[in-house]
Amino acid sequence: MKGRSFFYIQLFALLFFFQTLVAGDIKGHIFDKNTKEQLIGAAITLQPSGKKVQSSLDGSFSFKGLTAGHYSLSISYVGYTVSDTSIEVTDNGVSNISIYLSSGIYNLSDVVIKSGKNEGSDEYAKRREQTANNIVNIVSAHAIAISPDITVANVMQRISGVSIERGSSGDGQYAIIRGMDKRYNTTLVNGVKIPSPDNRNRYVPLDIFPAELLDRIEVIKSLTPDMEADAAGGVINLVMKNAPDKFKLEGNVGTGYSQIMLNRDFASYSRSHVSSKSPSEITGPGLYAPISAFPYQNIMTTTGKAPVNKNVNLTLGNRFLDNKLGVIFSGSYQNAYRGSNSNSLLQSPTVPPAADAGHQQQPAFSDIFARQFNSRTDRSGLETKIDYNFNAGNSISLFATYLQLNEQRVKITSDSLLGGYSTAYNYVGSYSIYQRQEIRTDLQNISNVTLQGKNTLTNKLTTDWSLVASKAKREVPDNAQFSTAQAVNPNTNDGTFTISPAVVGNESREWIHNTDKDLAGYLHLHYKAGTKSLFGFGGMYRHKERDNYDNAYKLTPVSDSNSNTQLYVSIPASKFTFVPANAALGNAAGNPGIYNFKENVGAAYADLKYNVNDRIELLGGIRVENTHQNYVSSLPVTVDGKSADISYLDVLPSLQGKYSLDARRAIRFSYFRSIFRPAYADLIAFPERGSSNDNYETQGNPHLQHTVIDNIDLRYEMFPKGLDQFMVGAFYKFISNPIEYAFTQNGFGGIILSPNNFGNANNFGFEVVFRKYFSNFGVSGNYTYTHSVINSTKFFYYQSASGEAINAKVDERRPLQGQSAHIGNFSLLYKSTKNKIDAQLALVYTGERINTLSLYRGLDNWEKPTVNLDFSAQKEFGHHFIIYAKVNNILNTPFHLIIKQNNSSYNGKYKLPFQESPDYVTVQYDKFYASYSLGFRFNF
Repeated sequence: MKGRSFFYIQLFALLFFFQTLVAGDIKGHIFDKNTKEQLIGAAITLQPSGKKVQSSLDGSFSFKGLTAGHYSLSISYVGYTVSDTSIEVTDNGVSNISIYLSSGIYNLSDVVIKSGKNEGSDEYAKRREQTANNIVNIVSAHAIAISPDITVANVMQRISGVSIERGSSGDGQYAIIRGMDKRYNTTLVNGVKIPSPDNRNRYVPLDIFPAELLDRIEVIKSLTPDMEADAAGGVINLVMKNAPDKFKLEGNVGTGYSQIMLNRDFASYSRSHVSSKSPSEITGPGLYAPISAFPYQNIMTTTGKAPVNKNVNLTLGNRFLDNKLGVIFSGSYQNAYRGSNSNSLLQSPTVPPAADAGHQQQPAFSDIFARQFNSRTDRSGLETKIDYNFNAGNSISLFATYLQLNEQRVKITSDSLLGGYSTAYNYVGSYSIYQRQEIRTDLQNISNVTLQGKNTLTNKLTTDWSLVASKAKREVPDNAQFSTAQAVNPNTNDGTFTISPAVVGNESREWIHNTDKDLAGYLHLHYKAGTKSLFGFGGMYRHKERDNYDNAYKLTPVSDSNSNTQLYVSIPASKFTFVPANAALGNAAGNPGIYNFKENVGAAYADLKYNVNDRIELLGGIRVENTHQNYVSSLPVTVDGKSADISYLDVLPSLQGKYSLDARRAIRFSYFRSIFRPAYADLIAFPERGSSNDNYETQGNPHLQHTVIDNIDLRYEMFPKGLDQFMVGAFYKFISNPIEYAFTQNGFGGIILSPNNFGNANNFGFEVVFRKYFSNFGVSGNYTYTHSVINSTKFFYYQSASGEAINAKVDERRPLQGQSAHIGNFSLLYKSTKNKIDAQLALVYTGERINTLSLYRGLDNWEKPTVNLDFSAQKEFGHHFIIYAKVNNILNTPFHLIIKQNNSSYNGKYKLPFQESPDYVTVQYDKFYASYSLGFRFNF
């Protein structure tokens, strides 16, 4: 018993001693002394032990299991002075320590430079959202780096109220903001508008931008008077990297692969036989092109396993001359092999009549397409910026960028003709099944040089100005299509059919190229009247010129000695001629795709920013823009729309208001009027297939009116701590003369897509944005509800009681084209500063939306809702090296295009392929599969 008591005494003493050894914890938060914002990633060193931790996503840190005694904390953070704090740890520990760091300010004669302003950080993006004059959402370079995305277009889908349109490979290309189609958005680089290489439209393909070149993406949803007015949905401002405060060297080397290329071979061709100019450009107009001008090697393809994708970028920057001169250079190259498998139905220009006025019309189809897309994309970008600070009030900068997107695409199509309104494989015309092979080289680039300055003229008057020269260019040289055809011979006795041997079909060759040049100047003056008022006034002028060229040749197969069709043996063995003979001239002489379009825009504005008190800020003013357009096309003089001279003046008021409830909460209000100018090809009757739609030709409308939009916004925003945020807002838009693309008949009885004004529309909704961190974990997301209403006139073709076919015009209420009622994003985040790991699982939901408008009531083409899931993770080693992995489209989300009518062809004798439901007709079904990336980053 005595021995046992001694054992308990020893055990108690040991436990007491152990408790003394691990007597307490140190916990606390790191703040910015001026803004009181939590600082994330600050380095905290505990002495004398030498233990190191970093502050978490909410600015917190901790040291656990410390013996009682005296300790010191050394806190360092880029751009802030080092802080040392002494702490006495007792048996009960120490918690809730608040440490405030002061930002480092360096005075160099009369130049004041604040160190550490990392414009690519999440903290900077949050602060800019909070202090902006207008309503804006911002994604930082850091958020882009840890996201699953490597292009700007794919990053856009993570932003509140934004959905994206994808190209034939499944990657994002264009942004839709608040339900306003891509044509309604404007893209800026460093606050300056840039031209588009697209040969039909003004909007810029966002997949041309490598994400590594950016400091941040700003989506501006309300316009101030000093901003250009042609943005109805929003403005996408891509802010490129600035010169750092000290030496910077960072880069990335990555690779990847697409799942679809593991499932099938990749088809490719050699560009060595692709001529950059059409025969008539080489020899001059009016001369017949020989058959030898169209080499067969141009359309020969090979198949095999696709190479791996490649991704490389490098950024180098520093400051010189006592920090007055800043220089940065950044370059990026991405090479990707992608593809898709697509099935689609070609809709007929006419439909059968409904049984009577109470029944719905049924769609009609003429072709079934089964396609394989094979795309090699080379994306490269270079940007450099030089800035010089003369003193605190005067600086100048020169920015230059070059962006290039080259695609080599092979599209292999099996085209089965359908008989009339029937969906059975019936013999129609000469042939019923075509095999087509299209080779397309698509070369796009944008170059921009911007000289900008900021000057203090007096102690109250300052100015900033920009001189801009930009050029966008696109070339599609020798877009070649080779086809074979097989007759389908039905057996009337048993419903079967036989297929005849393949014969050589027509061959087409087409050259398209365009340039879009901008010369622009901006001037802004700011006059400070007292402590509460800031007057602004200024203007801009832009001269834009677009040159477009299109020339197509149609080659007819040579008949055999018996005047029969030419049996197909191989592409090299196929022989062609021109029928009629003057087809050897191409169609350049009367091709409306050859045109010159000039546009001059002049603007002036005046505004006043007034601080009513410490809580209320107002910014109001007016902008006036004058537009003068002139174009001349190659259409015959007898054709409406050969040329035009168009002028209009817009007076555009604006008012922004902000009421600060406290330092972290505010309510914003905005009203502004904006416009949308029709694109060049929107006004010219230029038919073209494949620019925005692979199934139908697109043709302009010379009678289009420009769109005017009145916009109202209201938003409550809260920035609680760290990177946490919460926003909820509502918006309303009244749209006069919206422009939408709809099916219509061309002069030959076929179906085309053409832009039209469809009366007035209302568009309204609300947005919710949230982000919350719990130490190392976080959740972020957004949800947008959008509702739009427009009344448009459609045809309704039905059989009357007397048996007469009636094609009536009826009104149909519908949402705007491209508008999804529901858009949502949700991400699970993980960040361990101790283990240096970042991870993100990101889900994007895009609700159904109208893709294309039909001539007929109830036959619009709708995109089905999609759910996309992506994942990314990275691990940092030391202070300079990171390994990352990204997976996109984990769920293999397909693209569905449907018509919301009962599907009579879902089963039975006339069953159509790839149908999914008797409740709707599937007209297109594309599969893209997942893609994988793995890479290595470094930074010094």
